[in-house]
Amino acid sequence: MKCPNCGGQMGLEDEQCPYCGTPNAMAIQHQSDMAHFRQEYQRTQADVAQKTSFMRRQDSWLVILAVLLVAAVVSVVLQVNAWEIGYSIRQGNVMRAYTEDSQVMDGYLAQGDYGKFVGYYEANDISAVDDNEYQGVLTAARPYVDLLEYVTPARDGEHFAFQPERIATTAGYIAEDLNRVYTIEQRYSYNLDQYLPADKRAYVDDIRSRCAVIATTYFGLSDEQVREIPNLSTKRLAELIEEGMAR
Repeated sequence: MKCPNCGGQMGLEDEQCPYCGTPNAMAIQHQSDMAHFRQEYQRTQADVAQKTSFMRRQDSWLVILAVLLVAAVVSVVLQVNAWEIGYSIRQGNVMRAYTEDSQVMDGYLAQGDYGKFVGYYEANDISAVDDNEYQGVLTAARPYVDLLEYVTPARDGEHFAFQPERIATTAGYIAEDLNRVYTIEQRYSYNLDQYLPADKRAYVDDIRSRCAVIATTYFGLSDEQVREIPNLSTKRLAELIEEGMAR
């Protein structure tokens, strides 16, 4: 560009004419514009850096929140299915030992030791084996063991269950136990052969014979009343037992 005063050549970087010293208005404006541009550029750069940092922090929080959400969902799913998962593992362990456990339980049954049979069945979680062949025997053996717990200490007359003020309550419990022993066929009528196969029925008959002795000896029931147990309601049976114990 030319100096408006002397016509000499000037550049945008010249603040005044190098020949006559006239101020270069365009250069001054250009440099002012450049300074403003640099300020705006630096401000924009800082703003971009700040926003980028914020977004990175936001992204980090989003990632953390996503991980926590997934963990929460997994935790809920595991809690909901924990019982089923645990049961499947437990069932697998019991199934692997079932053959050996069966031999032990058969030994106890052959000896007529129903207390040990019940204890072994429960301690080794045999109930985890669905529809197992010992289930019917257990249905009779467990209440039989309960009855023994009632009558064994009763011989010295000090068992709290036979105190006069507890006779009615005790009679109710005894009636429930006897009912379970004598109504297995009704309970498992839909699939009796599965829950009480033929080779196990002799044990149930033996348990019933033992219960009959207990019922007539300690609870005052007659032989006829014992035979009628499958046809009696639990309430009526409890009444008969209470009457018999009071005699």
